[in-house]
Amino acid sequence: MYMPVLFLILTLTMLLNTPDAYAQEGQFSVGILPPILEINADPPAKIESIISVHNLNDNSRDLNIVFRSFRPSDQKNGQIEYLAENKIEGPDPLILQKIGIYEGERQVSKISLGPFETKELKMKISIEPGAPIGDYYFSIIFISQAESLGSFSQSILPGGIGTNVILSVGKKGETRGEIVKFSSPFFLGSGPVPFTLLLRNNSEHFIVPRGRIMIKNMFGKDAGKLEILPQYILSNSERYMRDTNQATSSAQTSQTLLWPEKFLLGIYTAKAFVKLSENGPNFETSLTFVALPLYIIFAISFFAFILLGIYLRVRKRL
Repeated sequence: MYMPVLFLILTLTMLLNTPDAYAQEGQFSVGILPPILEINADPPAKIESIISVHNLNDNSRDLNIVFRSFRPSDQKNGQIEYLAENKIEGPDPLILQKIGIYEGERQVSKISLGPFETKELKMKISIEPGAPIGDYYFSIIFISQAESLGSFSQSILPGGIGTNVILSVGKKGETRGEIVKFSSPFFLGSGPVPFTLLLRNNSEHFIVPRGRIMIKNMFGKDAGKLEILPQYILSNSERYMRDTNQATSSAQTSQTLLWPEKFLLGIYTAKAFVKLSENGPNFETSLTFVALPLYIIFAISFFAFILLGIYLRVRKRL
């Protein structure tokens, strides 16, 4: 049975912060596509996916191929951290032994690239009948033979580059989660307005929530809207959301959504609507903030000071 579901996530709307698809580190200049592979498989399944590796300069390159499992970092901003070698998170501790990289019909653990050469490799995964249901998150890393991962636990590879694989085995169970935090500064002198939206995925599988923040002024009129950028939240983890305006931003680790409106005056209500999956569950929560420009505060203070002076003089004469 062959049931892969595979698509390329464009780097402009990257849902999981990954090493760049084209990375340069000193003399290391290699590209890889796609940066993310998402695969859903119902056992039994034989999965094949193409990975393209490109040498971007005129020097030959010898690369080792390393598998390394990862999990979300404690910063909850989409960054990942690699686990120790041979350590797996998931119901099948032998899952990486069922994955191979092939050059043609030959399974390989290293490749050689000539100047400006591109090679298309094939990743093969064999899922046996009755395989345990669950998610697995790992990277296929192409690293210079002169480098070593060692105890490396970051998401940017020195002298190497990788593609992240999100593998779901079996039918996904119930989606569970919650809004952990929704906040903004209560008092503002001017915009833009930062919102913090932290979501928790309590499911045994990854989710890609969608939603928006609607902002109304003190008269109940729509003042603005922010669309939440769809981003992976891996199983049993939390992540700060960003807005779609930041999809092309270099601040890939931002922990806020930003309403760019600069002139603000009065009391505003912001309501967050979140849908964890196509079938729900749905959540909403709201907050209030007050905006009063500083020059208005100064003007009010100035006139209040004058009126107070006039009042004190009149009272003294009486």
